[in-house]
Amino acid sequence: MTDSVTGKYVQVTYDPANPPADGLLLSAADVPEIQNCLGVVTIPAGSPRTDTIAHATSEVMYVAQGTGQLHTDQGVLDFERGQAIFIPAASWHALENTGSEDLVSVFSFPSPSRPSTRAKRVS
Repeated sequence: MTDSVTGKYVQVTYDPANPPADGLLLSAADVPEIQNCLGVVTIPAGSPRTDTIAHATSEVMYVAQGTGQLHTDQGVLDFERGQAIFIPAASWHALENTGSEDLVSVFSFPSPSRPSTRAKRVS
């Protein structure tokens, strides 16, 4: 990932071969005055479902590539490239790549950094 700062603007280039450890591309760590954060996660084809997590804030997610399922405490939501999903605060959820290519999800929280998150293992 490379950063470029011009005046008050910050530009980040994402490198899938070297993703940020927390998945965040833009946050208060990079931009002190930021009011929300932006991240990306790549889930390779054939990977197991992610751990089930719940964030203190809501989350929005955009599917940039691939197909998958969002497993929630209210059921399973199928999704594909080009779709956006709203995940309410404190809602348990997990991602599963159901396709033959990498699943790339861009996500954002209404906070300057990743909100507190609880996790539990899938069974």
